[in-house]
Amino acid sequence: MHAFGVYGHLAGLTEEELRACMALLGGYECEIQDDVLDFVHEGGFVDIDSVLDALPPTLSPAARGVIDIIDRQDWKMLRCTLNRGHLSRAAIALDNALDTAYASEMPRSR
Repeated sequence: MHAFGVYGHLAGLTEEELRACMALLGGYECEIQDDVLDFVHEGGFVDIDSVLDALPPTLSPAARGVIDIIDRQDWKMLRCTLNRGHLSRAAIALDNALDTAYASEMPRSR
């Protein structure tokens, strides 16, 4: 098991935004499908903060996504949500991570 992981999913990207993201994510495994970019890093610690700081100014307000950062050594997780040009960060209890994964995309009960 890797000590550190970054798992990202960005959608609504233009061709130019995809190229800019790929430049930011040079050391990550990336997969592009249409206007969606999925990226992963598993292994040692990386400077994800510089990527997170550079991301919002690079993207239009139409871009959206989720980036999960998991530190298995200290047993903590940070979920970053990109929406309308703003990147918010929230600590997630790692034991409950699957329960909260993509909660915003689940149907709401009426």
